[in-house]
Amino acid sequence: MTILLFATLTISCSKRTNDANETFKYWSGSEVPDDIKLLKGQYYESPHFTKEYIMYLKLKPTKKWWFEYLKYNSILIDKKDWTKPSDAPIWFKPSETSLRFYRKDFDQGSRYFYDSASGICYIYEIQL
Repeated sequence: MTILLFATLTISCSKRTNDANETFKYWSGSEVPDDIKLLKGQYYESPHFTKEYIMYLKLKPTKKWWFEYLKYNSILIDKKDWTKPSDAPIWFKPSETSLRFYRKDFDQGSRYFYDSASGICYIYEIQL
């Protein structure tokens, strides 16, 4: 009985969604600002108390919002090789011409992509 109760509590505390608005809210802790158009999202958060999560987001923010986000989070251009995770959703396809960024101070594999021609951005963030 104890194992069943623990399993139920563990499963019920995790978060999972394929809704772009919910993904953004779980990830950022806030509602979507007016200067972002969400296109796709996928989010999974484990029930672990340290907030372990994997998030994929496709969005079209204003140029101002995107570059302020990069600056605020100390996200820099990434020139290293990077392989898209095998569990990425089929829609997670940054263009070949996208600029790729990473967080220098805390790199667990998260990557941020910006296509200057379309303004479409992709975010893959992992926190373990």
